[in-house]
Amino acid sequence: MKKSVLATAVLATLVSGSTLAATVYKADGTEFKVGGRVEFRGDFNAETNGQEIDGTMSDQTRARLNLKGSSEISDGVKAFAFYEVEQKANDSDEKMKNRYMYAGVDMHGNALSFGAQDMASVQISKFSDIGAFTGLQKPIAASKDHTEGVIAYRGDFDALNVQATYKAESTDDSDSYGVSGTYSLPVGVKLGLAYSADQDKVAGNATSTDKGNQILAGISYSMDALYLAATYSTGDTGNGDDEFDIMEFAAAYDITDQVQVQAIYGKDTTKPETGADVDNEDFVELGGYYKFNSNLKSYIAYKANSADGADDDTIRLGLKYGF
Repeated sequence: MKKSVLATAVLATLVSGSTLAATVYKADGTEFKVGGRVEFRGDFNAETNGQEIDGTMSDQTRARLNLKGSSEISDGVKAFAFYEVEQKANDSDEKMKNRYMYAGVDMHGNALSFGAQDMASVQISKFSDIGAFTGLQKPIAASKDHTEGVIAYRGDFDALNVQATYKAESTDDSDSYGVSGTYSLPVGVKLGLAYSADQDKVAGNATSTDKGNQILAGISYSMDALYLAATYSTGDTGNGDDEFDIMEFAAAYDITDQVQVQAIYGKDTTKPETGADVDNEDFVELGGYYKFNSNLKSYIAYKANSADGADDDTIRLGLKYGF
């Protein structure tokens, strides 16, 4: 693959806000876009953790606004920046919160960026993070998305994508890091592997001797209207020497250009050094999505909760407008 194509692919990934973002300015190698979404999300019968809702609905509505820009420095070298904020309806302080805020330089498909962004393993956890209730594969600081204080390298080499991230903290011995790689096969299969680690145990836990770490593996398959994915991870939470196992299996099928159905299974189990295992999440999700046009999408998702302490199932209705 040509270097110019690689550079474009990396840059598109790094500033991947809404695909519907409007180009406000484009001239002389400089481009500036504005995008975002407004998404109504109403949970009925139970909260996402399976706890019964006393009233009628738990409002999970949110709105996001993002700005992204890039400018050409020289042939194959570009500067880029991305900023995104989010407002949630149920936030007690009613303030907009930063999600992403970073800037960097892309050099022939090798990008170096600084600021609030995804850790390296997120490119693999996204394989199965396609539903209304998914996203289990981010149990420690080193594997989370939109993380502050991150230095990141991301590079594309034909079918291979490599990422390395380092989260710098202001307190002693509390940094985090991660490395990941994905490889795309010509038959629609993508493979991924990541390692993430926190340099310190969980803050305030004097009994912990292990530091948080995670090994994450993923596989996805895409062909025409069908998408299948599976991710599995294991590691230490860094909290009281607890270990964990997390798995997500996801399937999506486009019945038509407008209608998609999903079926997902997710399980997050903590394994204490002493005592019984705890299922923090154990659910089946069934979802249906209807796309009115390129901007507006509605959906309904049913979450059958089987986690420890979960009493009821959750039904979510959503309406999302992207721009």
